[in-house]
Amino acid sequence: MPVIKIGPTYNSLQQYKVNDDKHPLFVNSSHFTGYITVRLQNHHHKNDPVTKSCSYFENRRRFFSFQFQGRFKPTNPNRDDHLWTFDDILFCAETESSINPPMGSSLAVRFAGYIDPGFNADGMFLKKRPWVGSWLICGMNVVKVWKAESDNISMRKVTKSQIHHSSPVPTFENNASPLLPIEPWVYYGKHNIEEDTKVILPEENFNSSKRRNYFSQQSNRKDYVFNPSHIYCCDFFNNFTNFSTMNADMIIKFSMSNVLRNQPLRFVCRNRGGDAIFFVIEIDYSDLLK
Repeated sequence: MPVIKIGPTYNSLQQYKVNDDKHPLFVNSSHFTGYITVRLQNHHHKNDPVTKSCSYFENRRRFFSFQFQGRFKPTNPNRDDHLWTFDDILFCAETESSINPPMGSSLAVRFAGYIDPGFNADGMFLKKRPWVGSWLICGMNVVKVWKAESDNISMRKVTKSQIHHSSPVPTFENNASPLLPIEPWVYYGKHNIEEDTKVILPEENFNSSKRRNYFSQQSNRKDYVFNPSHIYCCDFFNNFTNFSTMNADMIIKFSMSNVLRNQPLRFVCRNRGGDAIFFVIEIDYSDLLK
């Protein structure tokens, strides 16, 4: 446990081999093309052999890492240029149905907001798809952006040779044309991503904290777009949420099994309205809960 699945939509998910970060899963949705890998410290499963850890975690106190690298397609129906602004895209933790928030959850929310000033828990008590999360540009611990090899925005059919890093079967949504290239995939093992947003903020030398604070302001988020000609490589991690044990320590300590009510936990990159899904990472604990 747990079983990790990745895909372009809620209904099109592919099981992923955790900690095999040299071989990310290629995902192509209507709005995003990219690679995604998931790492879990002390990963285990009672029935299947798994890779317990990977060199990424050496000399680091991190419980997990969700890393993606890709390009955002110009599919925003609400703008004439069809581009998605930094104020449009969220990265949320959610479930399908209502959850049971732990006693003192307001302290946990405050704790998360201290780390990420863009953190929002307004959707935590919804009965349908409750969520907590942040703007994608704020929520990521590390963001690196560079220009794709070709500035031409072309969405074309993909060949098997163009997905040479993806060992599981690539996941596609309705044969949507991918936005390529998205390579090279080089940030695996001990070769980690370093913050670099000079392509989008050429006059600033922001570290992660400054970026998060800057884009916590809506006026700043609205001024920037996810350029389809740019490749975005991001890493999301922490040292207080352990998805291998289902325990969390965010000022208050609690078990995620009590919160989730036997539901899979999903991390979803989506727009504010939830009608545009970029990619989904699902953590399924059903094996543990049997």
